[in-house]
Amino acid sequence: MKKVLILCVLFTSYFASGQEAPEFPKYNAKNQANIFYYNFTEVPEEIKVKKATTKSKTYNTLRLYNDKIKKISFLNTPKLQELELTINSLGKQLYTNRDLAEKVRKKVETIILPIRDSIEVHEKVLNDNLKSFLSKKQFKKWLKYQKAQKRKLVPELPRNNNAPQQNMSGRRNRQGMGGRRY
Repeated sequence: MKKVLILCVLFTSYFASGQEAPEFPKYNAKNQANIFYYNFTEVPEEIKVKKATTKSKTYNTLRLYNDKIKKISFLNTPKLQELELTINSLGKQLYTNRDLAEKVRKKVETIILPIRDSIEVHEKVLNDNLKSFLSKKQFKKWLKYQKAQKRKLVPELPRNNNAPQQNMSGRRNRQGMGGRRY
């Protein structure tokens, strides 16, 4: 009888913890707006620029881009901070209240999308400038580096610790007969 009771308690605790809502990640408005700066001393090494003239052109181009992004960031900092404060303070309420979530989503769109569009315009100018003096191979490495930097801005989703570990194929490793296959 005790064993059955213990088993019931274990099953209910396992399934109850599996139903918990995921932890709300901290919202960063600057990351959502793609506001970040390139480390212009690191970039020439990453894209394997060897000529001094090309390095100096790369430095200057990236420095100009960073200055434009700093200006955009400075002008929009109050709006972004207000948005961060709103989203981080509401947190889990956004999961339960659909109307509130819709209002916040519209607010995010009205604030973030124009900033992201202006940054995208400056990014195209940056890429065109770099394409004019970099080799094809270097420019391809630049685009790869740029994509990696943008990927770093996306927050990682929280993992469910109760979920069973799975192998690469997405299913459990099931082998009968003690792991042997006959």
